[in-house]
Amino acid sequence: FRGHGYSPGFVRRVKRTLRLWQSRDKPIVLISHHDPWCWACPLKDTPDCRWAFHRDALTLDFLGLPPGSRLPWSQAQYLVEARLDREKILAICSGCPWLEEGYCRW
Repeated sequence: FRGHGYSPGFVRRVKRTLRLWQSRDKPIVLISHHDPWCWACPLKDTPDCRWAFHRDALTLDFLGLPPGSRLPWSQAQYLVEARLDREKILAICSGCPWLEEGYCRW
């Protein structure tokens, strides 16, 4: 997350949540519907939003986790590093402008 292209309120909410998770190794729940971040997203319920749900489902599949999985932030980070290689990331993120513009690096 870089904070580009979103409303200031959304950027603040995401940054605050990421700091909280990382500093306390907070558990996260992986869901397949709108989460609290989505409520502030200017793209909510647009085609971009529906594409994000598709990417999320593909990511969970590659991680071997069903929606509703609960795990500590550190374990989620480990699974991403252990199970997602460049080929999978390109499959997940194909067509995303952030990837095409070089914001994401894997």
